[in-house]
Amino acid sequence: MRPWRNRHLSIALHLIIWLTILVICWNIFRAGDKPRKDKAKDKPTEVLWWSSAMSWSYDEIRTCGIHKCRFTNNRQRLSQAMAVLFYGSNMKMHDFPLPRLPQHIWALLHEESPRNVPFVPFNEFLRHFNYTSTFSRHSDLPLTTQYLPGVSELTTMKYFNDFYTKSFHFTHVIFLQSDCDTMSGREDYVKELIRHIRVDSYGKCLHNKDLPPSLQEDYLNRMYSTELLNFFKHYKFMIAIENGICNDYITEKFWRPLVAGVIPIYFGSPTIKDWQPQNKSAIYVDDFPNAAALAEYLLFLADNQTEYDSYRQHKLNSANNIDNKRLIENIMTRYYQIDETQKEGSSLFQKFECAMCQRLASSEKYKSADVRHYECPLPPIHAPLSNKQEPHHAEDWRSMMEVGRCQAQLLDNFFQANRSFTQEQFEQKLYEC
Repeated sequence: MRPWRNRHLSIALHLIIWLTILVICWNIFRAGDKPRKDKAKDKPTEVLWWSSAMSWSYDEIRTCGIHKCRFTNNRQRLSQAMAVLFYGSNMKMHDFPLPRLPQHIWALLHEESPRNVPFVPFNEFLRHFNYTSTFSRHSDLPLTTQYLPGVSELTTMKYFNDFYTKSFHFTHVIFLQSDCDTMSGREDYVKELIRHIRVDSYGKCLHNKDLPPSLQEDYLNRMYSTELLNFFKHYKFMIAIENGICNDYITEKFWRPLVAGVIPIYFGSPTIKDWQPQNKSAIYVDDFPNAAALAEYLLFLADNQTEYDSYRQHKLNSANNIDNKRLIENIMTRYYQIDETQKEGSSLFQKFECAMCQRLASSEKYKSADVRHYECPLPPIHAPLSNKQEPHHAEDWRSMMEVGRCQAQLLDNFFQANRSFTQEQFEQKLYEC
């Protein structure tokens, strides 16, 4: 029996020794592997800007919340990128990163109307993007109220002139625009309005009066300067017609007169009443058959304090300045609004970058955009002119948007084929469209 016991004892000892060796090796392996895992964990997610307009070298590692990303415009790093970012106004139809790799998330930032990129509003184009940041409330990162600095600017009495102080000014209506070729037919409508009521036009478009010398330089880039708002406040009405008509496309043209205690004469977003601070905050051009009817109403309001001030309850009703819950909620939850102080990290592009960095780290399922992310009625809508006339450039804008439809369909074909193409190839197909 003893040899049998010795043999089994020997086997047991060998098993113990081998198990001990295995445990030691496993611990050594794990100890050696851990730094590699930590290193992989610390490696920033790569995000690539695909923009030919960025002529400078851009490569920056930044922390967004708890996540770290590397933002670059170095196209040589396309294969390492997890997301490709596009800025709408700078997109070139023949310049997209094709073939598209399986890991590539496409994200579109475009805060403007479609006048420069007529192919954007169409579903054939939009469905190839996983995320968007546009003016639409249906966008993943909406910019609907980006031009409104905040609630306090709407309610402040800093720039408020009472009705009688404004009445000392012979002219009641101000117009300040430099673009005189718009999809909305703004310039044609204002021409008609001027026939019925005096309008002080300070911009390059329909110019008939000069700004004070201190405001003439760079007023376009000082949208909410104290000096400019103090100048506006003397007027009773301000023409606020957008250059393009899209749902939720609302610029400073609407918000700025409200901040200055001036009533906007608005034409633009068909959904504008969803965003006004009170149920009665602006005069809407499309509530009148033509400019003559609007002028008649303006002259009535200019001589009627009660009716005039009924449009300024966001200033005068201190108990309930803002009666729009949607507007308040949007301002409290939005991820971006203009910041003229230009503080570090406050630009629209940096906000978009960080938002995408955080989205890439989340478990949220990737989806496709659609026309709701950039909703513009087609053919383009224009302000109502007398005798149902059309603006001077209406046919040009309609033609441009029809070309945009063809462009979107062609891009859709190339994207689905997932192969690169040249400018000549695209233009040849467009000619055949």
